[in-house]
Parts: sequence; structure tokens; C-alpha cells
Amino acid sequence: MKRVLWILLGAAVIVALLFTLSAGRKEGGETLRLYYPASIEDMSGGGDAIATVHINWREMREATMQQQAEEVIRLLTGGCRDKDFRSPVPAGTRMQYCRITGSTVQVDFNGTYGNLSGMDLTMADYCIALSLLQIPGVYTVRITVNERDLAYRGNNVFHADDVLLTSQEDVVRNLAVRLYFPEGNTLAAEDRILTVYEGESPTGAMLEALAAGPQNAEHQPLLSPEFKVLGTWVENNVCYVNLHAQSETMLGETEAAQRLALDGMVRSLCTIRDVERVQLLVEGERVPVYGGVDVSLPIAGVE
Repeated sequence: MKRVLWILLGAAVIVALLFTLSAGRKEGGETLRLYYPASIEDMSGGGDAIATVHINWREMREATMQQQAEEVIRLLTGGCRDKDFRSPVPAGTRMQYCRITGSTVQVDFNGTYGNLSGMDLTMADYCIALSLLQIPGVYTVRITVNERDLAYRGNNVFHADDVLLTSQEDVVRNLAVRLYFPEGNTLAAEDRILTVYEGESPTGAMLEALAAGPQNAEHQPLLSPEFKVLGTWVENNVCYVNLHAQSETMLGETEAAQRLALDGMVRSLCTIRDVERVQLLVEGERVPVYGGVDVSLPIAGVE
């Protein structure tokens, strides 16, 4: 169940909190955003409760997930010397270990971190999670103190696709997805974090990312930038994709290329939570065949 954080800045009353990776897509770029609690002055007038500084991450992109996670924690606990940065953790907080299990990072702190409570604890948790979730391959963060969850904390595990309202008008959602692009005659995956803003469709954001093309230089574009999608929606775990009648001509010149494009689109969409199959429509109508593929029934995404 998604939760929402309302930060009532004037009264400083917290109703509920979850989080977002508002840095946007996990693109593996040359900088990493380090999150920290904004000052009261910055929050006045409707500003965000969390601020960021950009860290040069070019060399660290070649490091292991473990090394990157440890460096993020080092910076958050006092290693960052940016003049605007203020550590979200109390002085004396020390990381006891950082453990990687699959796509989860567990960070264990000494008892000093356990002295945090209320809004201070909430902000520290989310600054740590938001910073770590930018590391490629990291989709979950667990924060413990002396190897134990804090019993008085409402949430000890933070996921990449939870929701946070950092200000009263800025609602975003992080979407952990896998995009498929051609690599020769097969499909290759790229893991991404997409940012979906209020009013946007997760499936629409996915198709926009596919049309924007791959980030890996060895991959080829899956869809033409002119590929037209009229709309998408999800019902009963089926994603309906309504296509423009002329889009079929933009899938590729050969039937093999067309099949590969549709396969990549279906596989990608099925990495979105609650999407298990994809039904293609043309101008709102079912068609028997599209791009050389039988689309009369919903298609399941298969790895």
C-alpha cells in the first residue's frame, strides 16, 4: 500500500511519510545527489523538506555496489565537505557494516543513530535511502541500529517505488523497471529508475523511456521517436496500449525487426508492478495481427 507524506510547513505538523527518489532516473551519470534535510529558511514559502548536493561520481561508477554504498554512507556521516551540506545523522554516528544482498543494501549504525526520533529520524532515514537508491542495481534499503530494527520506527525498509510528498504540490513516484533494447538479433536489458509525476501514467513513462532510446552504447533503439501511442491504462493486470494506426510502419522494415520491437515493448511493460500481460489496440480497437504478431489476445512478458 502506498503511503503519502504531507509536510505542513507553516505548522510543522507531520501527518505521514514515505519517500521518493526525486533525483529522477537512475541513469548512471557522472554525478550522484547526496540528500540532506533542508534548513528552515529553505523550507519557508513551500520549499522541499529535503535538499541535495551533487557529488562527482565518475570514478565511483566503476566501483562495486558495495564500494559505492560504503562511499555514500561515508559522505553522509561527515565525509561531504560541500559548504551547503549538513549531515542528516547526529555527530558520532558510525556505520558498523554495509551489507549487499541481491538488490538490497542493509546499513547498520551504532547506537548514536538510535537516539534520533520523530521528524529527525524520518528525515535521516529518507536522506540515506534516497542517496543509496541512485546506485545502479539497488532497489531496497534497510537501516538497522546495532543489528536490530527500531521498534518505534514505522518503516525499516525503503523501496524505490514508494511515494513521498516532499512539498504540498510536488508528488512523484519512483518506478524500478527493466527496459529491453535490441542487441543484434536479441534483446538486452537495462535497469532504470523512472520518475513518474502526479497525473502521469507509469506505463506511459515506460514507453517514453523506450522511445528515448538505450543508454548502453552496445544497444540499438527499440522504437522510432515517431512511434505514436495514443494512451495506456491497466486493468486486471493487463496493460492496454492504444496505438496510432500509422505506428505499425515505424516498427521496422522486416517482420523479424517488428517482432523484436513488440517483444521488447511487452517485456519492458511487464516489469511494472501489477502488469502481467499487454494488449495492443489500434485506434481503440482490437486487431488480429500487428507487426507480424498475433495480438488478438493479451501477450505475456517472458524473460
